[in-house]
Amino acid sequence: MDEVQMSFSKRVVQRVEKYFSKNGFQTIEYAEENSELVFSNGRQEVLVKILFEEEADRIILYEALASVIEKADEYSMVYVAAPRILGEDVETASFLKKGVGLILYDDYSVEERLPAENRLKKDLIRQVQKPVETQSLERSLMRIESMIRELSERVDSLEKAYFSLLREVRDLRRTLEGKTMAVEEPVRKTFPPKEQTKAGELPSFLKDNPWVEILSKRSEENGGV
Repeated sequence: MDEVQMSFSKRVVQRVEKYFSKNGFQTIEYAEENSELVFSNGRQEVLVKILFEEEADRIILYEALASVIEKADEYSMVYVAAPRILGEDVETASFLKKGVGLILYDDYSVEERLPAENRLKKDLIRQVQKPVETQSLERSLMRIESMIRELSERVDSLEKAYFSLLREVRDLRRTLEGKTMAVEEPVRKTFPPKEQTKAGELPSFLKDNPWVEILSKRSEENGGV
């Protein structure tokens, strides 16, 4: 790069630095090999990829866009700075979609054609919203847990009722089976076998009975009278 080009590049860098300094940012890094400036205001860091006129065309512009998109997560905002003559005709949809800012410069001024998406603010918004989403999820989980406990209690109650009815059915079945057996097999009375006696012999219960002897004597006395 000759002195004229170096002088031009330096002027472009100075213009971009001046633009950001008006917004409270200071240069903390300049990578000359890839023409990248990094600014900071103490809370946010901004990356700016500069395209110089001698190398600028649409292909290189979109290559620069892809380059800053790859590094976007490391910074609060990312920009591409391009010559005004190139940037005025460029389609901005890709920049808007990715949240990349576009700065146009000429020999006299620097203009922010498209503002960059402030990723820091976006992250803060997400952090504010996250507790609300978390609370909603916690409420849903609490409702689900309550329903599970209620269902568990109902299952326990039904299980107890089932086993109670099962015992009652078994008791009734045993009772019915006992009554059926009593009807089918009535109690049979048993009697001692009758004693058989020979002719002229007294039954066993009259043998050796003193009253039998007394009565027989009276009968003989009466017959003799």
